[in-house]
Amino acid sequence: MSEEVRLVTLTGPGGTGKTRLALQVAAAMLDEFPDGAWLVDLAPSTQAFQVPQAVAQALGLRAESAELAEPTPVDHPVRDALSASLDHLRDKNLLLILDNCEHLIEACAQLAEQLLRAAPGLRILATSREALAIAGEMSYPVPALSLPDPGQLPALEAVAQTEAVRLFVERAQAVRPDFALTDENVQTVVQICQRLDGIPLALELAAARTRALTVEQIAAHLDDRFRLLTGGNRSAPQRQQTLRGTIDWSYDLLPPAEQSGLRRLAVFAGGWTLEAAEVVCSSTYAMAAELAPLGSGGAGGKDHIAPAPLPPSALAGLSAADILDLLAQLVAKSLVLSEQQPGMGARFSLLETIRQYAHEKLIEAGESESAHDRHLAYYLALAEEAAPALRGSGQAQWVSRLRRDNDNFRAAQAWAIQTENAPAALRLAGALTYFWRIRGYAAEGRRRLEAALALQASHGVLPASAALARVLLEAGRIDMEQDPAISQARLEQARDIYQTLGDRSGAANALYWLAEQRVMAHKSYAPALPLYQSALALWAAAGDEWGIGVADHRLGHAAEEAGERAQARALYERSLQTLGQVGDGWQLLGPRRDLARLAWAEGDIARARDMFEKNLAAYEELGSRGGMVDALSNLAALSMAQGNYAQASAEAQTMQTLPGSQRNIAAGRMRQGQVDYLQGHLEPAQAHFEASLEIFRALNDQNGLGWTPPWLGCVAYRAGDFDRARALIDAGLAIDDPDGYWPELAFALLSRGDVDRAQNDAAAAAHHYARSLRIVMDHFDQPDVADRLEGFAKLAAAERPERAARLFGAAEALRARLGTPLSAIERPGYDSALMQTIRQIDPPAFDAAWAEGQAFTWEQAAAYALEA
Repeated sequence: MSEEVRLVTLTGPGGTGKTRLALQVAAAMLDEFPDGAWLVDLAPSTQAFQVPQAVAQALGLRAESAELAEPTPVDHPVRDALSASLDHLRDKNLLLILDNCEHLIEACAQLAEQLLRAAPGLRILATSREALAIAGEMSYPVPALSLPDPGQLPALEAVAQTEAVRLFVERAQAVRPDFALTDENVQTVVQICQRLDGIPLALELAAARTRALTVEQIAAHLDDRFRLLTGGNRSAPQRQQTLRGTIDWSYDLLPPAEQSGLRRLAVFAGGWTLEAAEVVCSSTYAMAAELAPLGSGGAGGKDHIAPAPLPPSALAGLSAADILDLLAQLVAKSLVLSEQQPGMGARFSLLETIRQYAHEKLIEAGESESAHDRHLAYYLALAEEAAPALRGSGQAQWVSRLRRDNDNFRAAQAWAIQTENAPAALRLAGALTYFWRIRGYAAEGRRRLEAALALQASHGVLPASAALARVLLEAGRIDMEQDPAISQARLEQARDIYQTLGDRSGAANALYWLAEQRVMAHKSYAPALPLYQSALALWAAAGDEWGIGVADHRLGHAAEEAGERAQARALYERSLQTLGQVGDGWQLLGPRRDLARLAWAEGDIARARDMFEKNLAAYEELGSRGGMVDALSNLAALSMAQGNYAQASAEAQTMQTLPGSQRNIAAGRMRQGQVDYLQGHLEPAQAHFEASLEIFRALNDQNGLGWTPPWLGCVAYRAGDFDRARALIDAGLAIDDPDGYWPELAFALLSRGDVDRAQNDAAAAAHHYARSLRIVMDHFDQPDVADRLEGFAKLAAAERPERAARLFGAAEALRARLGTPLSAIERPGYDSALMQTIRQIDPPAFDAAWAEGQAFTWEQAAAYALEA
C-alpha cells in the first residue's frame, strides 16, 4: 500500500483466499506500521450497528456504555464505540483489516470513510465480495490460483510448482502423508484443479477427500461437487466448512432480482455476451427465432422452439437495458466475471463451481425449461446468421465469434436432443457445418450430426428441408473414408433433396462431394471429372462465384494429374482470384498452397515463400493451429533448402511453441532435427528425431511414423552403423501411409540408396536412387532432383568418371539456378567423390563432361541419370 492509497479492498467470490491473502500482506508489511496490524472479523456481525463495535473490540477498546447492544434513543453504544475508535486511531500509524464486509457493505463503507478521515496514519485492507465504493479506494480482484494448461503440460516438476497443484498436494499430504504427484496421477490432479477453478477452499476440501478416495474417484464425482466437498476445518466458520455453505453465503446476500438473474445465467456454457443475456434473462425481450416454426417434429417431439413464458419472478418487467445493470451488479459482487478484449464487446462468464450451484437453483425455481429454450433460440439464430457470412469477407470475425461460443452451441444442441426437438437439432447442426470444417472439428461434427440424424429418424421422416440436406451432406462428407457406402447414400440423398427444393448451389455442392468420394475410391481425378464439371455448370447457372472458385481448384488438380501443368496453374490462379473476390479466406488456402507447391517444384523459391507466408497469416487469423504448423513446416523446409538454417530453426521452434496438439511439438522437433542434421550436428539431431518419433507413436500418426525412422537411419549411416541405418529406413518404407505422402517415400528411397552405396552394393543403390528420382520427376520437383543426380554421380565416380563428371556438373548447375546449396553434412562425401572422379580422368575430358552436364535441362539430366 502506498502513501497515496489508504484503502485497498480485496474482492472475489467465496473461497478464493481473500482473508489468507490479507493476512499475508499484513505480515509482509508489519514493519511499516509501528502500531501494528489489527484484524476485525465481521463475519459474526449480522447488523450494521455491530460494525463499529467489532472494530472497537478488535482494538481492545471499551466503550463508555457497558453493553454493546442495539442502540435505543437513550443509549448510544454505536456512537460510543465509534468515538472510542476515532480517538484511539487519530494519532496511530497502523493497518486495520476489515474482513468479510460483503453482508454489511454500506456500514463498512461508512465506517471506513469516517476512520480514514479522522486518522491520517491509518491504512485499511478490506476483504469483500464487492468493493466498498468510496473515494480513494483501490479494488484488487483476488485471482484464482495459477493452473497449468492441461492441453500442453510442462514437466512434472513445473506442474508441481503451480499454485493450485501445490496447494492440493500439500493438503492431500496433510491427511495422507504418502500422497505424491506422479506421472500417473498428474493429469487427474490438474483436471481436478481446473474443474474447481483454482479456488483454494474447493481445492482444500477436495484434497481432504484423498484420505478415503483416489484422485480418479474425486475427479469422477466433481459433477456432484457440493455433496463431495464437505467436512472442512471444524474451527472455521460454518459457511467455510462446505463448498455449498460458502456459495450459499454469497447467494443469500443477493436481492431477489439478482438471484433470479444469476440462476438464468447458469444455462450459458463457456461465457456469453450482453445480447445473449438480454435474451435469456429479460422478460420483455423478443426474438424472431423464438417464434419461427421449424416444421413437424413427429410424435413426441416439439414442432418449434418458442420458449414457454418465463415463470413469475423478480425479473418480471425487466427490460433489456435493465439486464446490463443486473450484470454490472453481479460482476461487482464477484459472482460474474467480465473480460474485455480490444475490438470486441465485454464477455461474461461464471466460474464452473458457481455455475453448477446456480443451475441447481434454476431447477428448484422451476425456470430451467424456459431458460434453456431461450438459450437454444438465441444460439440457433446466431448460427443461422453466421452460416452464409462464413463464406465471405467477414469469415475470420465470425469464426472467432463462433469459436468463443462453441460450448454454448454444444449445450444448445444437447438441450434440443434432450427435449426431442428434432427440427432445432437439425437446423443448428446444419448451420454449423462449415464452421466445424474450418476449425477442423471433424470428430465433434460427426457426433453432433449423427445425434441430430438419429433423433430425426426416431420421429419418422421429416419433410425435405435445406437443414436436413445440409446435415446429410456434411455427414456424408465426413463418412467418406470410414464408411464409403453410407457416405454415398447420404450425399445422394442430399443431392435429391436439393434438387426437389430447386436449390442448384446445394445440388452442385452434393455433386462436388460425390466427385471427391470417387477420387478417394479410385485414387485418381479422371473418373470424377464429369461430376466436377456438372457441379461447376450448376454453380455457374446459379451465379454462385464461391462454388465456381471451389470447382476450379479441383479441376486444377485433375489437370495436374493429367500432366497439364500450365492448365493446372491457370485454374489455380483463377480459383485464387474468384475466391479472393468472394472473401472466403479458408478456401483460398487450397489454391494458394498448390501454387506455392508448383513454384517450389519449379525453383521459384521466392514465390513459394510468399504463398506459404500468406497461408500462415490466414491460418493465424482463423485460429487454426494445425494449419499454422503445416505452413511453418513448409517455410522451414524452404529455409533449409536455401541453406538458411537460422531461419529454419526459428520456424521449427515456433511450431513447437504453438498451443494445442502434441503433433505440433513432434512436427517442430522433427524439423529441428533436420536442421541440426544438415549442419552435421548428429547428437542433437538424433535426440530431436527420437523425441518426435515417441510422440508420433503415441498419436499413431502414420505420416510421422513413415517420415521419422529414415532420418534416424541417416544419423546411423553417418555414424557408420549401416545395419541399423538399413533397418530404420526399411521400417519407414514399410509404413502404410493412407495419405500416400510421396516426399517421405522419395526421401526414404534416396537414403536407402546411400546406405547401399556405403556397403558397396551398387546395383541396389542404383535401384533405390532410380525409384526416388522417378517419384520427384513425376511431381516435377526440380530442387530434389539435384540430390539424386549426386547419388548417381557418386556411384559412377570410380568406374565411369566421365558419367560422374556430367552428373556432378548438372547437379551444380541446377543448384546454382535454384539457389539450393549443398548441405554441410553432404559436403565431405561430395568432395571426396568429386576428387575421385577428377583423379580418374584427364582434365580436358573432365572439363568437357562437366560442361555437357551443366548444359542439361533438369529433365535431360534426370533422364541421363536413369539411362544406366
